[in-house]
Amino acid sequence: MAMIRAGLQRLASVFSSQGGILSRLITQNAPSQNTTVPNTTKDVIATCNKLIEERSSRNFAIVHLLGKQWRVTDGDLLVVEGYWPPNIGDKITLDKVLLAATKDFSLIGRPLVQPGLVTVTATIISKGLSHTRTHFKKKRRKQYMRINFQRAQQTILRINSVEIANRINEAPNNVF
Repeated sequence: MAMIRAGLQRLASVFSSQGGILSRLITQNAPSQNTTVPNTTKDVIATCNKLIEERSSRNFAIVHLLGKQWRVTDGDLLVVEGYWPPNIGDKITLDKVLLAATKDFSLIGRPLVQPGLVTVTATIISKGLSHTRTHFKKKRRKQYMRINFQRAQQTILRINSVEIANRINEAPNNVF
């Protein structure tokens, strides 16, 4: 009985002391050595600019096109549904870039990446109609049956290039 009482008194003293148990745990588990933090932002920007110059890996981007977001790389084909005015053979630039990246780093827009920093070019390959979708409605025992067919307009794009300019952290030019 005396041992239990002594243990409870010791536990009560830990919780009632000035710092409590949390401060004791923090001070006991504190790191023993102080590490200096280098000037990371300048180092990261310099490394990214160097990687962009070398073009060591394939770039990809996430673009906003006709209300949807698409992940695109060089040579991709996009099938976009809905009416779109460009004609076959037109070369276009996709300006709404949300994110651009390589396997080594990413440039994330808030909400868009800085204009002129990333260039995504595409060519319109074909325009046509989608496959036939069948809408079948029936109410049993009511002699009611309807069949509707639907085809939507489609545009096929080929992504020519996704290029990141070597100007990270510079003042933007007024592109628009």
